[in-house]
Amino acid sequence: MPDLSTSTQFKKENLEKAWGLFMSKGIIDPSVRSIIAQSWQRSRLKGVNPYSEKTKKLEPDLFKAELAANEDLLATAVPIIKNLYNFVQGSCFLISLASNNGIILEVLGDEEIVVKSHVKKGDIWTEESNGTNSTSLCLTTQKPIQVFAAEHFCKSAHQWTCSSAPIFDENKKFIGVLSMAGDYTKVHLHTLGMVVASANAIENNMRIQKSLNEATIADNFKTAIIESIDEGILVLNRDRTVGHINSNAKVLLKIPADRKVISQPIAAILGDIHPVTHKIEKCFQQLIDDEMLFLEEEDYIISHRLIYSSDQKIVGLVLILRGSSKMKKLVNSYVGPRATYTFTNLIGKSSKFLAAVNLAHVAAQSISNVLLVGESGTGKEIFAQAIHNASDRKTGPFLAINCAALPRNLVESELFGYAEGAFTGAKKGGNPGKFELADGGTLFLDEIGELPLEFQAILLRVLQDKLITRIGGKKLIPVDVRIIAATNKNLEEEIVKANFRQDLYYRLNVLTINIPPLRERPEDIAVLANHFLNKLNLRLNKKIKYIDKEVMELFTRYSWPGNARELQNIVERSLNIATKDHISTAVLPGEVKALQQKENNAELMPLEQYEKELILTLLNENQGNRTRVAKRMGISRTSLYRKLNKYKIS
Repeated sequence: MPDLSTSTQFKKENLEKAWGLFMSKGIIDPSVRSIIAQSWQRSRLKGVNPYSEKTKKLEPDLFKAELAANEDLLATAVPIIKNLYNFVQGSCFLISLASNNGIILEVLGDEEIVVKSHVKKGDIWTEESNGTNSTSLCLTTQKPIQVFAAEHFCKSAHQWTCSSAPIFDENKKFIGVLSMAGDYTKVHLHTLGMVVASANAIENNMRIQKSLNEATIADNFKTAIIESIDEGILVLNRDRTVGHINSNAKVLLKIPADRKVISQPIAAILGDIHPVTHKIEKCFQQLIDDEMLFLEEEDYIISHRLIYSSDQKIVGLVLILRGSSKMKKLVNSYVGPRATYTFTNLIGKSSKFLAAVNLAHVAAQSISNVLLVGESGTGKEIFAQAIHNASDRKTGPFLAINCAALPRNLVESELFGYAEGAFTGAKKGGNPGKFELADGGTLFLDEIGELPLEFQAILLRVLQDKLITRIGGKKLIPVDVRIIAATNKNLEEEIVKANFRQDLYYRLNVLTINIPPLRERPEDIAVLANHFLNKLNLRLNKKIKYIDKEVMELFTRYSWPGNARELQNIVERSLNIATKDHISTAVLPGEVKALQQKENNAELMPLEQYEKELILTLLNENQGNRTRVAKRMGISRTSLYRKLNKYKIS
């Protein structure tokens, strides 16, 4: 120190006199440093006994808690303290580490000096406990300091010179004190310098350790996140070596789970001719614009993201691999057709209808194919969706396809899909068909009787083998699809006419549900009419309260060629044009009013004759527009065409 005499003994004697003057008369000698003098005064005010040789000690349980609270500090500081001790070993120095509460956490030194000092773990080295000392002053000032001989408040420490330096964490928070003590004759400024350097080393190592811990935690989080993802993740460095790979990627790429691949070239793992190796090269060379790479033969789909440096140079590549089946299920869960109807949507109380509903409940618990038989408009798709939603496949996709509406040249591609390059204009990567998209769910084949014979044979093969092949493809693709078919034709008659394959009929006709037409369940007409009234009031924002009794009576006697669909259409039409709070006969369409007129004239005619006249009337009213006529009748255009042929209406 600049103000210390070159003669250590002379300085000690002068300090002893100054200490004695303060202890006897409370007078501070001008030669005493102000920081020491202020500490003496505080120590006296705190009642510290300058002649006591005892040091206060923390209770064992409290000391255990203090050690736990300073676990990180100890883990970093102890190795550095040992290095410092190795440097001064044999020179009668003692090194201690104290917490920011002044509790001695660690002591290291030559056995002789440790015994002589009486310093032990758990000792309390604060001003309140031991008066002026380098540890307590460092606690107070949070600055490096050296306390020489009689500068100590307690006489028992006058043979010592102590040097202390504060320790701060990465947030500049004061967390502890590093001290080195020895005989006063060994005082040197270099001693304090060594302590300061060691304290700095502890701080630096704590910062490094914290960064390493954070990096390790971040890496563990990254690994946990990547492993929890259903997709396969493969990260490649610029030199095409593997930076990271999760277990799902190993499964999809057929890499053994225990094989070490990190830092290995991807070509050495997969081989130079592997399609993924080629795709990787194209990705790095930015020769691929498509986000998705469909590798049908490999059972997965790949998307990629290039990793760029701050100067926009490519430094890495991330490949995301999705299993084809998982991808299809994912697409279906977001955008694929879903079944919205359940058994609660099947409205009716007639015995025939309830028998059909009960059989549908049975079908829902089965895995067998189902054949729904009923006229157009009887609600076959509602039945199909209800069966699906009550089955074990309810979480899977529900796809419906109208076989009558499929152009003949598109039937096969719609059902089974096509491979890339199958024909001119084929989509890159190919396109899955309805069977693939319905994998794990239900495929509803409406108007199955309209499916051309050549495709019936293909469908039969798929139902038997549960395998499909895309048009232009070679790979057999397994499909797990339940078939619910529907028809308004008598398929047995179609078999006799050679329009439908008998073997396909037997394959589909496992559980047959006959849905009765509305004219055979007159007790359900009022129930359905009121149901449609309530539902359509909400949808159309109407406030029609009821349907006239006279209208209900007409509804009950009407033949309903379009079944429930026609009833819904008539209720909706009536709601739109009604000017009062109820539906009266005045707003009914011509075909229902015609029934009223004929009843008044007592000229009831056979059903087929009535249906023919109804069609002729509607064709006349709609200037021959068959789409409008079908809509008015609540039937499909295909059904209308059959009726036109039946009644020879050109």
